[in-house]
Amino acid sequence: MSPELSSQSRDDSTHARGLRELTKRFQQKIDPDTESVQLVPSNSAPSSIADIPKIVSDTEPRFTFYRFAHTNNGADSAPILFFYTCPATAGNKAIKNRMLYPLMKRAVLEIAERECGVTPEKRFDVEGPAEITEEVVMNELHPKVQARQGFSRPKRPGR
Repeated sequence: MSPELSSQSRDDSTHARGLRELTKRFQQKIDPDTESVQLVPSNSAPSSIADIPKIVSDTEPRFTFYRFAHTNNGADSAPILFFYTCPATAGNKAIKNRMLYPLMKRAVLEIAERECGVTPEKRFDVEGPAEITEEVVMNELHPKVQARQGFSRPKRPGR
């Protein structure tokens, strides 16, 4: 883990408080100059998965924690989801981001778990926020079980 990330996360109680009190959404980005994790301020909290692409940048990578309250087969559930988005953009900054964010992703998740007790139930790595849909999330959280058919013996040839 990068010492910068570790010291930055310990010094900035806003990150820890934000993760512990995760009610809907918590978004982070990396400052490429200092290579430190920063909180992305937002005035809007998404009310559903469909709202996430509206608040996540489609030009810069982001780490997003989201509490997804929903009902499936009559059971209420509110798992924490982690979205890592890294849109494809041109330029030298994009190349640095494509190398920096995957390295920092593991550290961000470790700090969230170790220091804040936040463990995402599912992790999603997507290129752009438009790929985040409720259908994709529900299929990952609650995969449809296909009924298996028993083995049917093949018919004899010639009959």
